[in-house]
Amino acid sequence: MHHMTRTLQCSVVSLLAVTLALEFCAPAQAAVLSAQEPGDVGKSQAELNGYSEARWAELMDNTLNYEEINDLVHNFNPAITSAWSNLNDSIDLMDTIVDNLKSRQREMADLKQDAQASKDYGNYGYFYMQEMILQKASNTLADSTDKLRRPVTASNRPLRVAERQAASGAKQLMIAYNALLRQRAIVAESVQMYEKLFQDTQLMQVQGLATATDVLKVQSSLLSSQSTLATIDTNLIQLKENLILLCGWKAGADPVIGETPAADLSRIDAMDPEADLTRAIANNGSIIDFHHEKHYHSSTAMEARDATEAEMYQNLLTNLKQQYQTILADKAAYEGAVSGLQAAEMTKNAADVQYQLGMLSAANYLGALTQYQQARTQMDTADSTLFQAMESYDWMLAGNASVE
Repeated sequence: MHHMTRTLQCSVVSLLAVTLALEFCAPAQAAVLSAQEPGDVGKSQAELNGYSEARWAELMDNTLNYEEINDLVHNFNPAITSAWSNLNDSIDLMDTIVDNLKSRQREMADLKQDAQASKDYGNYGYFYMQEMILQKASNTLADSTDKLRRPVTASNRPLRVAERQAASGAKQLMIAYNALLRQRAIVAESVQMYEKLFQDTQLMQVQGLATATDVLKVQSSLLSSQSTLATIDTNLIQLKENLILLCGWKAGADPVIGETPAADLSRIDAMDPEADLTRAIANNGSIIDFHHEKHYHSSTAMEARDATEAEMYQNLLTNLKQQYQTILADKAAYEGAVSGLQAAEMTKNAADVQYQLGMLSAANYLGALTQYQQARTQMDTADSTLFQAMESYDWMLAGNASVE
């Protein structure tokens, strides 16, 4: 469950509401629930907010789907809709989330060390991946929160930029939540397998076909898996709570969380950092700020301005290329994980048959099961990591990219 999240930020820094209303044809604001002027009388909530009835019904149901996040944040995120007045509250919320994630990360690190000390390598992998997910998420959130505290220059973009960052942050959390949810399914299956194996090994001990050591080893794996399952459930609750808060639900709500899309390898073929640079420049907040700053018109000042602009463009291109290379590396890791899972599945299938025929010891069968579950975990992690990398590239094109 490592290689998790690469960007995350939530909240707004607002200019005067009048300025924003003049400069944006569709400014971010709270969802309109009643007529605001005579021409609105008789309109449905969907019409008041510029949506079709079907789309508005999807947004207002109790299911959070990945492709709805932008609209949910736009209409219901309290930090976005309240803008300036909620800025400090949002920063405090992000600090709390970071503290909670770091606390969970430390717990995972301790459990990982315990597993390593007891040579429980199967569960060592589980704890290691959870630690990496939480570490990535907390580091990204901490970095994003620090950026929120920086002064924002007077421009036409603060609210839109903040909304985009909040939406990308929610997507990060949803990716993390679903990755962990899939890990839960794997661990739950492990618990069931170890329970059966424990019962079988006890019976085999009675028959003289297994030793007390064999029984204790299986029991240890069973208890570790049960403990891992409980830890995952606790982390899932934490991630879900953070996610729904960013999307406008109140604390304690229990919406259904939809699935995160799987990695689509065909998207990679359409990526071209050189060709995509123009779009990234047009949407980049730092570059827009620079263009709107006051510049002197002497030849020396103009040369310096042009040099700075060229450097920003080059840095942006470099960052796009680096992200593209990350995608290619993650794609290779994904393809390797696919092959690894196929091999592990064949080994497990053969081990199933041998164990049923009494040709394989409980210890060796346990090793085959552990290897198979690890391969499933690696496959799921590779898929999530590749999808995350492609999303991060798209977010860079939308304006969330460094020019340093």
